[in-house]
Amino acid sequence: MSVRVAILIVLLALGAAFVRPALADGVDALIIATLQRDRIPGIGLLVMRRGSRARLSTYGLANVEHQVPVRHDTMFQSASLGKQFTATAMLMLAERGRISLDDPISQYLPAGPPDWAPITVRELLDHTSGIHDSEEDGGVFDLRREYSDDEIIRIAHSYPLDFAPGSRWKYNNMGYILSGIIVTRVVGMFYGEFLTREVFRPLGMRTARVISDNDIVPHRAAGYIRTTSGVRNQDFVSASLNATADGSLYLSLDDWSAWIAAMDRGAFLTPGSWAALWDRGRTRDGELTEHGFCWDHATLAGHELLEFDGSWQGFRAAIERDPASGFTVVVLANLDQAEPLPLARDVLARVAGFGAH
Repeated sequence: MSVRVAILIVLLALGAAFVRPALADGVDALIIATLQRDRIPGIGLLVMRRGSRARLSTYGLANVEHQVPVRHDTMFQSASLGKQFTATAMLMLAERGRISLDDPISQYLPAGPPDWAPITVRELLDHTSGIHDSEEDGGVFDLRREYSDDEIIRIAHSYPLDFAPGSRWKYNNMGYILSGIIVTRVVGMFYGEFLTREVFRPLGMRTARVISDNDIVPHRAAGYIRTTSGVRNQDFVSASLNATADGSLYLSLDDWSAWIAAMDRGAFLTPGSWAALWDRGRTRDGELTEHGFCWDHATLAGHELLEFDGSWQGFRAAIERDPASGFTVVVLANLDQAEPLPLARDVLARVAGFGAH
């Protein structure tokens, strides 16, 4: 029996075994069909509404080799959904007067080339800095090499800006990597430790943490890449590059539940800081963008939504939020080729009662 056939048989069995009868509805059918069609090892689904968990469903395998099913506490990599926690750390420091979003980044990082001088903290977060992206044109890093923060900064400085700071929007991972370094330097501890102490523990995100291949991480999912011969394990990434602030986190559905509940309550941050996470940004000439610090604005069936997605090391993740109905949907998958964003949109449409089919 081929690996592909064996996995499919397991997924079919798990798709039935791990669906509770009360939830055996169109959403379950949709996700199971997607899991089987796209040969995704495992999917986790969370639906929140106004601070309460409306639904948590798990499908398939967190680890194919050991036949471990996805659970509520399975640790998926966050990919770029983790950027909202880096932005949160920066906003917390701004609330405490440790930084200002309108400060030039040269107040916190070594001075770069002259055309870097105008770049502000805010422009790192809202993707208008013009800094060359770390993943553009095949990437600026050797993913197997260890880098110090100083080396990362020097590499960022070595590329010309893509455009004048603040003149336009362009998605940028490097801005968040540098933001994490700023947090580390301002607070005097690794940004991941700051998140654990100041965000994750206070909010009851009991298992959220920065990625580590060395540490024992209970219920860690494996990430996979689909090939013509079946799935294989994710590619290796060095410890330093798997701990940067552009999204290198582990979070379970339980962790996401606690975070979204805080978001729904407007707890933890000031209203202005929450708004900064998702409100549309502006270029320096006043033009509105369709993006907040780590959320994108979108329209679905006439509804104004907030969304974001990410991909990293054999994992894909997406979040959809409908402010009008109060629903938020998170979809986590452990396959590089998975497409969780359209799936999250479809789930949101179904649970919120618009555009369902």
